[in-house]
Amino acid sequence: MHSTTLLTILFLSANLAFAKAQPAFTTLTDDLEQKVPSWMESTKVPGVALAIFDKGEVVYQKGFGFADAGRKKPVTPKSGFNIGSISKMFTAWGVMNLVEEGRIKLDDPVEKYLSRWTFPPSDYNTEKVTVGALLSHTAGLSVHGYPGFQPDETLPSLEASLSGINGSERPDEPVEIIIEPGTEFKYSGGGYTVLQLMIEEVTGRPFAEYMEQTLFEPLKMGHTSFTIDEKMLRHSALPYDEQGEEIPLERFTAQAAAGLHTTLADMITFAKASFGDNPILSNETITMMQTPVEATDGRYGLGYMKYKMGPVAMTGHAGSNDGWQAGFMFNADEHSGVIILTNGSNGKQLAIQVLKQWIGWKMN
Repeated sequence: MHSTTLLTILFLSANLAFAKAQPAFTTLTDDLEQKVPSWMESTKVPGVALAIFDKGEVVYQKGFGFADAGRKKPVTPKSGFNIGSISKMFTAWGVMNLVEEGRIKLDDPVEKYLSRWTFPPSDYNTEKVTVGALLSHTAGLSVHGYPGFQPDETLPSLEASLSGINGSERPDEPVEIIIEPGTEFKYSGGGYTVLQLMIEEVTGRPFAEYMEQTLFEPLKMGHTSFTIDEKMLRHSALPYDEQGEEIPLERFTAQAAAGLHTTLADMITFAKASFGDNPILSNETITMMQTPVEATDGRYGLGYMKYKMGPVAMTGHAGSNDGWQAGFMFNADEHSGVIILTNGSNGKQLAIQVLKQWIGWKMN
């Protein structure tokens, strides 16, 4: 066969294949364009920032609705959102950076690195509360999650928070060992607050500063921070409750567990860093972090949660705080998935619908 004829056939075949594949994705985006606004209305979520990536590349991103409903300020990829417990994934990167540098060891008892606070007396051996156990929620600790503080409230210190001083909503909920460490999965935001203290003690720097210099600056995530300052507030969306009413943007002492503020654009940057070479962690370390720890019964690695959504296995994390719901879910083998950030307390319902649409597209 003549080479020109062969090239023509190959070209036509490639375009035919693309034409057949394209409607499937066009159908997904058309469905999202049509359905997301109606889901937002039914759930009273003012704004959504959404990205879809496939094989490591972003194939769709869009802001829906309003970052500030009162002023009709639209959501853009640079609108700021609190991402709740997705903060833990970033904290885990900070911890694993110290592991790679040889400054801490996963199998060491965390108290080896602490001087400002120790676990309350219990029937359990604190030597078994290791750095790795804290990352995987297998340390047997209390305090599932944390309330936020109003902007005009004084935040308690890390030591006070760990000792149970977390405002009037939870006046006496210390971080303590309540289950034999290393035996089962017990989700604990308190464990990540211990890791926050460990990072400060090992590095001699405030946690937010360490994360800024070690992770966000090298990755050029310029609108991501654990510190809510004027710079962050200028770009931030406003949070809204279950009725769609604006509420104050809460602050957190427990930053490592729930306090990160970021944008869709920066989350896309982080996703790409997770899928390829980056200046922070080796690919081997990232793979280990995404691999479930045995005691979790397949549910959690080191900062990464595993989800089974029908026929699709997902890795990532979800996040929830008053006025905010977020999700970062991907298929680790394909580097394909969804980032969704919302500024409404009912955003989880909307995120689930988006994930269902995406899974339907993936499964054709």
